[in-house]
Amino acid sequence: MRPATVLLIVLGACALASAEQKADAIFLKRQLQVLNLLRHLNQPLIDPELLVFKNSFSPLNNLNKFKDPTAVKNFLKLVTEGKLLERDAIFSLFDARQRAQMVTLFEVLYGATDYDTFLKAAAWARDRTNPRQFLYAFSVALLHREDCRGVILPPAYEITPHMFLTTDVVRKAYQAKMMRTPTVIPMKFTGSVNNPEQRVAYFGEDIGMNSHHSHWHMDFPFWWKQEYTVDKDRKGELFFYMHHQMVARFDAERLSNDLPAVEPLEWDQQITEGFAPAATYENGQEFPMRPDNMKFCDLPSLSVRDMKIVEGRIRDAIASSFVKTADSRLLSINNTAGINLLGEIIESSANSVNPVYYGQLHNDGHVMLSKVTDPLQRYGVPPGVMEHFETATRDPAFFRLHKHVDNLFKLHKDLLLPYDVSELDFPGVKIEAVKVVGSCKASTPNQLITYFDESHIDLNNIVENVGQEQPVDIKAVVSRLNHEPFKYVITVNSKKPVRGIVRIFLAPKLNWFGQRVPLDVARWGFIELDRFPVRLASGDNIVSRNSVDSIITVPEPRSFSNLVSDVEKAIRGEQVFSYDKYYRHCGFPRRLLLPKGKPEGMVYQLYVVVTDYDKDIVSC
Repeated sequence: MRPATVLLIVLGACALASAEQKADAIFLKRQLQVLNLLRHLNQPLIDPELLVFKNSFSPLNNLNKFKDPTAVKNFLKLVTEGKLLERDAIFSLFDARQRAQMVTLFEVLYGATDYDTFLKAAAWARDRTNPRQFLYAFSVALLHREDCRGVILPPAYEITPHMFLTTDVVRKAYQAKMMRTPTVIPMKFTGSVNNPEQRVAYFGEDIGMNSHHSHWHMDFPFWWKQEYTVDKDRKGELFFYMHHQMVARFDAERLSNDLPAVEPLEWDQQITEGFAPAATYENGQEFPMRPDNMKFCDLPSLSVRDMKIVEGRIRDAIASSFVKTADSRLLSINNTAGINLLGEIIESSANSVNPVYYGQLHNDGHVMLSKVTDPLQRYGVPPGVMEHFETATRDPAFFRLHKHVDNLFKLHKDLLLPYDVSELDFPGVKIEAVKVVGSCKASTPNQLITYFDESHIDLNNIVENVGQEQPVDIKAVVSRLNHEPFKYVITVNSKKPVRGIVRIFLAPKLNWFGQRVPLDVARWGFIELDRFPVRLASGDNIVSRNSVDSIITVPEPRSFSNLVSDVEKAIRGEQVFSYDKYYRHCGFPRRLLLPKGKPEGMVYQLYVVVTDYDKDIVSC
């Protein structure tokens, strides 16, 4: 537990509020169908309704109910010719062949003209497809279909628990299932006290953090095509900002554990920190460990030299302020759209202006780290944690890779002309005071309290369900970072009625050496806490905002079993099931809004900005 004194410096932005509504019979039925479809993905369907769809629906006889009949035919060809990834194989989104198969299935599901066809096609495809390949395609389709708005996906760590839990927990869950004994299994973080990186394992291995990273890449898939009806506005910029925030936050966690800021990876230097995931795939293969001081090695289709060449081209583009398109045009990146172009190139997004020339630095970096222990696949070692978005943040090398990528963006940012006063000024508006108040009346102003508590994970999906037997209540318990709720109280003076946008950031006051961090250095490590619109009247305004309302975070998701129970009770009329049409699966867990700090306290600075709403707002 730690208090942190919060100081104020004035240095800001927008939010949408959405109201919950009572679920009707149609929504409840859809929600339950989705939950039943995702139960025990490694087993054949057992739900009677879905079984009927699986056995009776023919995609070929319903081509008129799909926007892209060619995608349906292509997927059917993969199925009938036995070319799909085997059900017990390990799916990797970074494998071009496996990804192409997944995209074909996605286009079938996304292109269904109505919900009934979508569900029937999903039920038909589920047991004919690799479980995780199906899960990813289905989840992305559901998240982007208008007729599925508000439908809640269960927590990722309860759909495929193997991807989030350690081997010893899985083994004990199977033992409890065989003995039919309700059990709560404690899970420890990886590593030991002999490994300094173990001090921050609670952050990288946090199941909420893993889910956030996984869901973000379903909301903004790098393979998303421009011809899909949903426009991914500024996807490259968001790629930069989301990962930039994760790295800034990781550095803050390291600082609170007496560790220096994470060092970037370099292609020709040793990967100092090893990592032992202590986890097992669903098919029984173990995630490979990486010993200390490994070096990057050439893969059959990708060399270390290739990575250096591609990065050199990106650095040349940043230095020259222009990128080359595939048709030899030059596009300036020293403008508002530049950061988005650069993000799409570095990731590499399907929207990259020149994927052949600029490669896919980020994606290939993940693969090279994943395969570093068996680069030539001589021993058939399965993919490492870096090859899956659900598991990548568990490896400290994830943050080193993204510090390297982040430094490329910083190089670009540092070459841009600074804003002038007219672009940042909000005439007539001045922040007079800021304080932070804890939820407890006895709490001291400007002190924030963090602590560790425990979370229970439903493991019913980790073991097979045989016949009609009642499930055994098996849970894992994990330690997790949390904080006491608080609120900001901001006094803003305005000379006239205006609309503004408030942005709130947090940054450590002192660096690893105990020296005060200059603002120009601290800005790159700003952790965004919130942004929201505000109406200001003439004179002094007291703006109050609760930490639980932050648009950066999402509340704890309902467990798989609780979701099923709540929906079934609502169907029977025993209770009301409310849903939000604009429910966000993606976001930092609410409890991770603040860095850990230290038991004796750690000094942070709070930066609050108010800018002109009418200048900032983007109308769709």
